[in-house]
Amino acid sequence: MPQELLERPAGATFFLIVSYENEDTLFELKNLSEKRFSKILYESLLLPRWIPDDSEKEFAYPGRYTKVISFKQRIHREEIVEKKKECLEFQSLLQKKDLSTLLIPGYVTSHNIVIAKSKDDFHRMYLFQGVYAEPVYYFTRGVLQPLSSAQSYFKEKEVVYFFNTLRESYEFNKFKS
Repeated sequence: MPQELLERPAGATFFLIVSYENEDTLFELKNLSEKRFSKILYESLLLPRWIPDDSEKEFAYPGRYTKVISFKQRIHREEIVEKKKECLEFQSLLQKKDLSTLLIPGYVTSHNIVIAKSKDDFHRMYLFQGVYAEPVYYFTRGVLQPLSSAQSYFKEKEVVYFFNTLRESYEFNKFKS
């Protein structure tokens, strides 16, 4: 009988959802994140405004603008904990000039798209060090589908389109270095 093997999956595409009020905030974040993470691969057009969920309302005052940026270097899924911590550092720094700054890190794989949160909820899985993983999309029958528990933001047509494009890029480049 064949043995079950544990294998590390291919790296995932790392991205940030960025909510902000001032254009300078976005430019500063791009500068900081390229130094810390890697070169920016894609940047969305302006997307619908991020609306905080119940777990974010106590500390999030999102700005008028929301974009998603993704990075060239792949991450292993467990690295999302460290990325969330780094994003909280950036967020704290950027909020000194723009209180509306909110950073939500996540990753794209063949089967799903996951974001990292700092608060528990019924549909989130605890990872470690205070970070929770929340799947927001799954891929089935050739279509990217938002989960029923995903925030309404992830059901907006422009957002679905961007993440579908990001996933297609991931699939096309999955085994390239």
